[in-house]
Amino acid sequence: MKLKHLIIVGLLFTFQASAQEMIQFKGSSQSPELICQPIKKNNFTPPPQSPEIEIVYSLPDEEIMEAIPKNNQDISNRLQMQLGTQKKVGPYMIGIWGDSHSAANFITEELIKSIGLDTDSALPTFIPPSMGRPGVRLPIRKYCQSRGWQFNYSYTGVNAELYGPALLKLNSNIPNSYLWVDFRSKNNNSNQLKKLNILFSKTTQGRTKLGIQIDGRDEEIVEVKNSQVSNLTIQGDSVFGVVKIRLIEGAISIDGFVPTYDLEPKVFIDTLGIPGATVKGWQSTQKSYIDNLKIPMNYDLIILEYGTNEGNQSPFDANSYKQLLRDALMSFRSIYPTSNCILMGPTDRGIWNKKIYTKGKKKLVKTEYVPDFLKYSKIHQEITLIQKDVGKDFSCSSWSWQQAMGGPGGAYTWIKNNPPLMAKDLIHLTVQGYQETAKVLSKDIDLSNLIISGTDSSNMVIDPNLKSVPPWRNK
Repeated sequence: MKLKHLIIVGLLFTFQASAQEMIQFKGSSQSPELICQPIKKNNFTPPPQSPEIEIVYSLPDEEIMEAIPKNNQDISNRLQMQLGTQKKVGPYMIGIWGDSHSAANFITEELIKSIGLDTDSALPTFIPPSMGRPGVRLPIRKYCQSRGWQFNYSYTGVNAELYGPALLKLNSNIPNSYLWVDFRSKNNNSNQLKKLNILFSKTTQGRTKLGIQIDGRDEEIVEVKNSQVSNLTIQGDSVFGVVKIRLIEGAISIDGFVPTYDLEPKVFIDTLGIPGATVKGWQSTQKSYIDNLKIPMNYDLIILEYGTNEGNQSPFDANSYKQLLRDALMSFRSIYPTSNCILMGPTDRGIWNKKIYTKGKKKLVKTEYVPDFLKYSKIHQEITLIQKDVGKDFSCSSWSWQQAMGGPGGAYTWIKNNPPLMAKDLIHLTVQGYQETAKVLSKDIDLSNLIISGTDSSNMVIDPNLKSVPPWRNK
């Protein structure tokens, strides 16, 4: 029997019109296994590498390594300030935003393990539409995606558009572009959905239609009305797991997904990292826009992991970064005024020596020595100190990732570990490195106790040196 669908026009808000659509279904069925259609690959042959030279990379000499200072008194304590704790009702809610370090989800998964849980008892409240973005791992079972989808990123500042919590949007204007998602847990079928909200925007003046299919049932046709922000709710009298979205006509921009589970998890944890991102992305958010998306807002703890890409700017300007961070945190606090907040500074970073040989290492052509092996270490240390200083004005604690690695120069120590904790680019970490980071972070912030005792904004620590209560704290 073909499903019925409803289109309910919502209320007008001060920011923009919003529409609420709903698909209701009856009857139970088993969620199918998601099988992706083969996508024809482009017949592209990369140009051949030069056969003339071979590059060999090397670390600093031992005497240079021994001369690297291992401590810095200004950030000797990795965690600055304390987090407020107070008993609360319901699962503890954590949100983690950042760049490529957090996007791969390895830190989140190890944080979950550190408190004795697994990925079936710690689930997301919001899932970003970052399917298909290299470097991103999402807490879903599987997805299939056609060509024709493109991303807009908030941190680029292009198009001057507003963003939801994902800080990116997934767009398409190609007919029959599809996105299929199995929202179930990776390990079992226990955490299926009883409701799903799809957050999207219409990006064309003409007509836009979507096809929605739930667990292999008949496809439903939804026409997107004249609104910039829409909320499509899928709900029935049984649980479901697989949702297929197809663009039939027009143009669409997806802001994210809000799942409601059949079984409530012990902890909610969202990871919204984007490779290449900077904290600038928060300047493209606005409370009225996010309010219009109607998504969960009551995070107990938020971790903002930024700094690596800001430190890659040449030359690095500390004053410009300080103002950038201040503007971003002002926007962040307008949206999440009472959440415990941790600014997670960048890792330590190293640089390789480079020796260039003729092919087969027959002859050394030249050696490119690094003039300052601590160039990025110093920049990352300065970024961490700025985060500590500015964060106080926004009731945000500061955690030094660099100090957790042993201080400036720690990247060289971590890559020599067995197994290596630092990746070969001396920027990112290995999986083991991210896992080690999560263990130290969990211990430093006493995550288990936070989750057991809960948290409440009324007990959140505010820097006593502030002359007045920050404006976002006003009730």
